[in-house]
Amino acid sequence: MKQTFSKKQHDVFKKYAKIKDAPWEWDKKYLDKTTSYLKYIKWIPWLEMIWVGNSISMNSSRESSDIDLYVVTSSNSIWLVRILLTVIFQVLRVRKTDKKHSWRFCLSFFSTNKWMDFSSFAIENDIYLYFWIIYLKPILSYNNTYENFIKINNSWADFSEYSSKIEENKKTIVYKKNTEENTKKSLSHINNFLKNIFLPKTIKTYKTLWKPFWVIINNDMLKFHNNDIRKEVSENIWL
Repeated sequence: MKQTFSKKQHDVFKKYAKIKDAPWEWDKKYLDKTTSYLKYIKWIPWLEMIWVGNSISMNSSRESSDIDLYVVTSSNSIWLVRILLTVIFQVLRVRKTDKKHSWRFCLSFFSTNKWMDFSSFAIENDIYLYFWIIYLKPILSYNNTYENFIKINNSWADFSEYSSKIEENKKTIVYKKNTEENTKKSLSHINNFLKNIFLPKTIKTYKTLWKPFWVIINNDMLKFHNNDIRKEVSENIWL
């Protein structure tokens, strides 16, 4: 049975997450900043989609918020794109670090277009993930990746109640086009080279965190969020 949540449950979630009905001052500023920095990365051939998520997409950001991005890449290029984005944002001094996070980009969630099905890590009554998807604001979407993402996740979650919101989200897309396959040919040897360099360090950090369930590391998804509140939210809302 597909997960779905009623308008009444949505209202409860909005109150819990302090979601406003429309973007306010800081939300707009963060989205404008994201859009302005896309010019430095939109050329990357293996990019498929970039979303802004969490507090900014939910109209609940603060002056101290960081900018959480979810990045989708073409197959066999996830490490390559991650390193490119990290280097570019590091050079531009806008990448989130342990000591500096306000107004900076958080690069902690990547997947390939082969692994956009979130049922692989959805929990029971996953109201947070459900509305996290509903509220995601796509900024860049090539090859109809946003539409494909929603279609794929409709396999486990029924979003029909919020179709108007999904249509509204499409208006935030600044860059969209269909890319020729020969412009983004997989450089799997470079991707694997970078993976062999950075994966051992990533696994070591993962182990020091006692292998939390919310961290995912494989060839098609890199999810590094330090704290996953989905269980807590689900338990509190379903009391």
